[in-house]
Amino acid sequence: MTEPVSELLMFQLGARVFATTVRDVVRIGNIADVPRDALVEGTSLGPTFARQRGLVVAAPEGGAESTLVVDQVLGVRTVPESELQPLPAFAAAVLTSGAISGLVLLDEAPTLIVDLPILVRERLAAAPPRPSPPAATA
Repeated sequence: MTEPVSELLMFQLGARVFATTVRDVVRIGNIADVPRDALVEGTSLGPTFARQRGLVVAAPEGGAESTLVVDQVLGVRTVPESELQPLPAFAAAVLTSGAISGLVLLDEAPTLIVDLPILVRERLAAAPPRPSPPAATA
């Protein structure tokens, strides 16, 4: 009998490598092709260095897609589900983001698993409101 597996998309943001479930990503794209107001940057994962790629995340309830700016997309790893671990209770209590859903040991390094829809939702909720365009004067 084979063990269930999960496919994880590996990406780099700053100096850190993160993982997310493949199903959370609609597509991977070039951020130069994305309208500025659809880009998501400055998340709790930290700053980007190179800003080379974007992970397109579907919005809940049929909203507009958002593109998380990342430095690199590293590939997809297939991992036995038994290797996916919840966050330790202390880590979950001190993290400021609910987007970190667990961790996995990859190449002997603990790698955080990120729930991208939650990460994007948290960032958009924390963003200052965009100014309205000036009203036309007659």
